Amino acid sequence: MAELLLEILSEEIPARMQARAADDLHKMVADGLAKNGIAFEAARSYVTPRRLVLVIEGLPPAGPDVSEEKRGPRVGSPAQAMDGFLKSTGMGVEQLEQRDTGKGV
Repeated sequence: MAELLLEILSEEIPARMQARAADDLHKMVADGLAKNGIAFEAARSYVTPRRLVLVIEGLPPAGPDVSEEKRGPRVGSPAQAMDGFLKSTGMGVEQLEQRDTGKGV
């Protein structure tokens, strides 16, 4: 299992805000990992007046495979619609599939 060390350097953090900042960092990163389906064993946060540190243990060596399907414009749509769709997905025409969705191809 892998470990992740995240260290954030900052201006002086007031003493009364240090514990809250460490807790917020811990919560934001843990929630983000959970939202993306990445499990971990433990997370610990540390704080100094100029640093926030988060150590995450037990990360998998690779993230889960994710498949995403995005519907594009109809066949026969104007070229601008197709160009906009290709730009938004970062794909080329040769990577697209045509499917009958019941609403059209």
